[in-house]
Amino acid sequence: MWENLSKTQKFLFIAIMCCIAPFAPEFILMADIGGIELVFSFLVLYYKPVLLRLQAAIERIKFEISISTTAFKSSLVFKPKVYFTQALFYTCAFVVSGSILYASVFFLPAFLLNGVLV
Repeated sequence: MWENLSKTQKFLFIAIMCCIAPFAPEFILMADIGGIELVFSFLVLYYKPVLLRLQAAIERIKFEISISTTAFKSSLVFKPKVYFTQALFYTCAFVVSGSILYASVFFLPAFLLNGVLV
């Protein structure tokens, strides 16, 4: 296996091993006794729980993004009759408060998420 790798792949694997060796010195002994194939297989087994946790986090983020997308698509911002009424109110809030920051902080979230909140 080691002979079939390109120089770039060999360099990347050696770089990964240099980063892992201080935290898992048993890989050095495995490389000496069993070879690079054994080290690679144990490396995959060693970090499998981390990879599973990372995959679960990615799936959770995808789920939350889909919820947010659905919330924004069902928001009243996309309904013209309600949009113009709330846009007029938001503009009045901006004129009254005199600051786009205050108007945005207090009125824009309700404007965007009105369909979800009700």
